[in-house]
Amino acid sequence: MKKYTVYILMACLLSACSKDFLNKEPHEFTDAVFWKTADQAESALGGVYSPLQGEEALGGEEWCGMEAFSDIGYMNDNYSDFIAMTEFRAVQNTENDLSLNSYKEYYQVIKRANDVLHNVPNIDMDQTQKNRILGEANFLLAFAYFQEVIRYGGVPIYDPANTESALTRATEDQVWDVIESGLKDATAQLSFDHEEGRPGQGAAWGLLAKVYAHRKKWQECKDAAEKVISSQKHALYPVYSDLFTLDHDNESEMLWVLGARYDSYPITPILYLPNNVWGGTQPDNNEPVGEGWRLVSATNAFYDTYQPGDKRKKATVARRNVDKVTYNGITATLIAPNNQSDVVCVKFMQPYAQSYTGWAPGLNVPALRYADILLLHAEAIMNLNGGGPQNRTTGVAAAAESFNLVHERAGLDPIAAPTFNDLMYERKMELAFEGGERHFDLVRWGLATEVYNSLPAEGTYKPKRTFVAPKNNLLPYPQQEIDNSNKSIAQNPGYN
Repeated sequence: MKKYTVYILMACLLSACSKDFLNKEPHEFTDAVFWKTADQAESALGGVYSPLQGEEALGGEEWCGMEAFSDIGYMNDNYSDFIAMTEFRAVQNTENDLSLNSYKEYYQVIKRANDVLHNVPNIDMDQTQKNRILGEANFLLAFAYFQEVIRYGGVPIYDPANTESALTRATEDQVWDVIESGLKDATAQLSFDHEEGRPGQGAAWGLLAKVYAHRKKWQECKDAAEKVISSQKHALYPVYSDLFTLDHDNESEMLWVLGARYDSYPITPILYLPNNVWGGTQPDNNEPVGEGWRLVSATNAFYDTYQPGDKRKKATVARRNVDKVTYNGITATLIAPNNQSDVVCVKFMQPYAQSYTGWAPGLNVPALRYADILLLHAEAIMNLNGGGPQNRTTGVAAAAESFNLVHERAGLDPIAAPTFNDLMYERKMELAFEGGERHFDLVRWGLATEVYNSLPAEGTYKPKRTFVAPKNNLLPYPQQEIDNSNKSIAQNPGYN
């Protein structure tokens, strides 16, 4: 059974107590007395991780809410400004609860990671420990910038030696260059062996492969993915659905997870759980009938697009009055009367199968998986061999090995020469409800306009949408950040 330990907010030395981590806020000392010891370096690194667990970052609402931009999900709750952005009709970004707070939390990671990278090299300490600390800080810096740039494009590049740097917006390419540089450093500083909740070298190479895919550097993407593959430190777990359970949420398939513990953040499972699983009819012993937030749910169209025999369907979604689910020790047909669509996401519901344990059951957040890297490897090979978004029906036999590892685990027959259409399906179903990957894929492929604009309305919760590129490739920049900069930060093109 999973041990409920957290590797995020640290209060003790790794050398003294490698598994006993307590909540720790960043240091409150001046630089004159801080940045002197290995203990302080570890404490500062803990402060880099802590914003990620916030409700509007990797640990909660915003990570789940990004799926509403895609064609597979929508928001049940009335976050009107955020919903306007997901429907591509927003003229500005005044959504403070999700968007602005998320922007700030990722920027806290950026600021704190830079402080670690700026100060820790000067501390007299064990070199192996120092390398790991710097490697983690480089990875987290790159991860936070990655989340910002795919949403907003160019953002300020923080410089610890220049406080005014936060008021100057860099270009998108400049931000990507910082991300690449940090990840390259991390690959040299980290080991493939790492503790739960910490990134290792596999995560650094994996995220670098994803970055190269966004930049269309296909040979570099292929090479980075092969660093992960050839290490033999990571492998697909045989049973897809079991990955998202308390017993298996840290398998080698997980290159990096946001570590969780019972009764604390992150709260991902509750955000997808219906707030009335049985419609008041089950169970009959006054036990909870469903106490979830049901912030994000699935569309009926997504449910209907699964290929026959795809095992990921049962592990990911359930349809009202059709599919049985297990919740709080009872298996029965899903009712979920408060859901707007007929379909709910059940991907992260398994911690509540036998008992309801509150808002934070301790399930890790799958931030980066090996399956993602295998599919990026296949995608890179396709693009290097005449396939890709512009040649979607061209089969590429060289991509089959990596592609079929993921495809066959889902219970589907292997494809000798998968096409880009096959890859699009595979990434859509494999990575559904994991941080909005589907939307960012469609944008980087240049296919968002075609896919989104061809979809009919599905109730009032997923209306007919008009995606306009390049405007809607990015979200409108948070208005408060523009105002705080005295307009030195400009709004993204096409927005007011």
